[in-house]
Amino acid sequence: MMEKKAIIERNRQYWDAIAEEYQDEIDICVNDFHYGPLVPGDCDLHLLPEDVKGLRCYEFGCGAAQNSLYLASRGAVCVASDISLEQLEEANRISESLNLSIETLHMGMEEALPDSYGKFDLVHSSYALAFSPEPDKVVANCASLLKPGGVLLFSTGHPLFSGEWLMIDDDEGLFVKDYFQPEPDIRYNRLGEEVARAVFYPIGQMADWILNAGLQIERIVEPAPVKLDTCDLEEMMQKVPYFSESWSEYYEQLKHYPVVVIFKCRRP
Repeated sequence: MMEKKAIIERNRQYWDAIAEEYQDEIDICVNDFHYGPLVPGDCDLHLLPEDVKGLRCYEFGCGAAQNSLYLASRGAVCVASDISLEQLEEANRISESLNLSIETLHMGMEEALPDSYGKFDLVHSSYALAFSPEPDKVVANCASLLKPGGVLLFSTGHPLFSGEWLMIDDDEGLFVKDYFQPEPDIRYNRLGEEVARAVFYPIGQMADWILNAGLQIERIVEPAPVKLDTCDLEEMMQKVPYFSESWSEYYEQLKHYPVVVIFKCRRP
């Protein structure tokens, strides 16, 4: 089994290599807070604090930091980190074009922030935790960053998304081989070599990470996709804060099971 440090380094290489292509192919808006592909943003789900003006916010695994930029546009003070320097360069380019200010840090989500950053009102992440070889450690680190009453809000891959969509006897549905050991989402290069993987976990196991870190779970959300049946491509892009044409091909399947699970947690 690959060592944790090697997995983290492989993640860095993977996201550095695809950063520009990823940002070109995936439409991630900064006018809403996104949780994952095809699902509603926070303007519909209402999981963020109602007023974020002046709140100190930290995003781990930020990519190009669109969620931090959304919060900054509403007056939050934002710090965002990612393992990929190329992704952070995309974040800085977007922030400059929008005349928004956020602080970006080049570091893995498993690393602890320096004590000088103090505590935060909100720690958040969208679909980054699945790539960490130490997700329980990441959750514990996030809990330690929160002020009393602070919120940890993150989405990650839903364990049912590890299943396979099959047609059987003129009907179709999801086949899950083993819910307790979900199949990972393995990414390959053109040579067929594994370059990254997103790992799924049972919801109860993830809840234990949160509770063991001393946090309270306020909500667990398994969002259905935005209704796109009657939309053309342009309308889809306006309704969904994280969208691509390739993801839209999964829409008929994702009407029947969630692609992400969202946890909203609070430090007592």
